[in-house]
Amino acid sequence: MAASILFPSNRYHVRSSSMPSRSHPTTEKVVEKLNQMREWESLPSTSSSSLCTGLSGLSDLYRSIDDLLQLPQTQQALLACTKKKFVDEVLDASLRLLDSCATSRDIMLQMTDAVKDLQLALRRRVAPKTEILEQAISTFMSLAKKIKKKATKCLKALKTQKFDFSSLSDGSQLHIVEVMTVIRDARSFANSILEQLLSFVSVSNSRSMKTSSIVLKWIGSGRVACNEEAEKMNDMERLYASLSVLCSHKSEKESKQVQNAQEQLKTFLDGIQGLEVGLDLLHRRLIQTRVSLLNILSH
Repeated sequence: MAASILFPSNRYHVRSSSMPSRSHPTTEKVVEKLNQMREWESLPSTSSSSLCTGLSGLSDLYRSIDDLLQLPQTQQALLACTKKKFVDEVLDASLRLLDSCATSRDIMLQMTDAVKDLQLALRRRVAPKTEILEQAISTFMSLAKKIKKKATKCLKALKTQKFDFSSLSDGSQLHIVEVMTVIRDARSFANSILEQLLSFVSVSNSRSMKTSSIVLKWIGSGRVACNEEAEKMNDMERLYASLSVLCSHKSEKESKQVQNAQEQLKTFLDGIQGLEVGLDLLHRRLIQTRVSLLNILSH
């Protein structure tokens, strides 16, 4: 019963003896990973830790999909598919997703380098307030703006990518619908994560500027957040706000502000590096899935 294996809702009303039974370990693993991703998606969060969890889960899902592709039943089903145009579209979609993942990884790398340069400038400061420090912050903001522009462009391209397999819903292709729906769902999760990730690094510093007074309060109080508005800020917004405070306020608390900026940079860098690692793993999983598809279809 193919439809009941991965689609509890049975929305396609199909049966097939081509797919392995529900008790097959590989099928059970795919179901498990799909459910985990659905659970992750039901609990939206803009934090870097949540995105890292999503990337890890997605990488596991693609590893399970690759295992599914290695099954003889799956390979026979793919080879028997008469919708060659659709197969080409699947391969094209996998390539575009690879490009989006690679671009996202490059964006994380660029942001990591920019943060490290600013950290170095803060450590080398002669005094909390110097022209060198202000120039370093200005340089970081400029780089962040360029990175945001690149992320926004990638995000726009990502949102235009669609994966439609309605042409396979006829009776002659029932055995392939299930496999392709798994790939489609994985692609949907990938788009969702990459969109959130790119939005994470595309936040405007204008909101952070407006909330700099909030940052001053939790710097003085020693708390991470002092009210509901501050709690809504993600790591990058807090970093922007801390740098805004450092640049625009002169007081006896400047050393505290520098210390806070350093802490925010470290927190942000830890998150970005985690995303970088997650994207690298996902990229390798996507390559492997594409290679598996190409190997099957080339026979």
